Amino acid sequence: MRVSIVGAGALGRVYGVRLAVRGDDVTFVVRPERVDDVRPFVIEQVNGADRRDTLDRPRLAAEIPADTDVVLITVRFDQLVPRGDLGGAAQRAAGGRSVADLLRGAEAAPAVVLTPLLPRERADLEEAAQRRITPAMPGVSGYLDERGVVRAWITELAPTLIDEAGGAPAERPRLEELARRLTGAGLPARLERDVGAQNVATTTAFFPLIAAIDAGGGANALLENDVVLGTVIEATRESAALAERLGKVAPWTKLLTRFIGPLTLKPGIALVRLLAPEFLRFLDIHFGPKLHAQHLAMGAAVLAMGRERGVSMPALERLLALLDGRARAR
Repeated sequence: MRVSIVGAGALGRVYGVRLAVRGDDVTFVVRPERVDDVRPFVIEQVNGADRRDTLDRPRLAAEIPADTDVVLITVRFDQLVPRGDLGGAAQRAAGGRSVADLLRGAEAAPAVVLTPLLPRERADLEEAAQRRITPAMPGVSGYLDERGVVRAWITELAPTLIDEAGGAPAERPRLEELARRLTGAGLPARLERDVGAQNVATTTAFFPLIAAIDAGGGANALLENDVVLGTVIEATRESAALAERLGKVAPWTKLLTRFIGPLTLKPGIALVRLLAPEFLRFLDIHFGPKLHAQHLAMGAAVLAMGRERGVSMPALERLLALLDGRARAR
């Protein structure tokens, strides 16, 4: 199968390297200035089999090849549909080519978006690309360490979910084949109904906990900051209430948000620090300042959905103000 991965960060590398090692023809679509980068892509699975995969010569390109069978989009949320000055800068950094521009050049291939996808962003991307896209929820978490190696967590309990009705009906056979190929590559995947709605609800419910790492200056610092911690807890309750109106929330997210509180969050992080210290490092690296622009863009989108549905979210507004203030102080 010929697969194009738009974006070569941690998520894109895990999917692309696993498929390439299995024998699929994989192209990573990157910014023009990165096309000549000859460094290998290395993936180490933290959990389970402690597996290591290396792609010595990843194929990099500035455009999606015309013969691509399927496209996987793994860029940041704020890069899906550039908005304002920040979005314009991201687009210019990519050589003036937006995700929509790239997709218009690959009309025959299903486009599967692994990036969290909220309603306005999905509608705007489909309008700009002049085609339907397929929402998906990744079953992979990972970060790029100081060696340039991606450390990843992969589990069968949270498979990659692909919306069976997300794209055009004629695309379904390729999506089914993609799910089979991913599963064969050690990335459990399946087609499922209403993944798009589940993605929206889950992203909304979980967003304050993601943004908290950035707002608090890291997981450990967050625990020592009662103002930020209290705001995060209130914002999580607001977002969970909104999520219930948007669709089915992933079970693990619903369980997590239900028990978030001042008496549970600190012991929970302490337990993670004891049993899985690297996961706290992942949280700090992956959800810290590196994704600040994504946090602000996603937070604004969640607030907009709340206004549309008459849900007041003052704590989330305060959390975003804390995020913005932290960025200005850097």
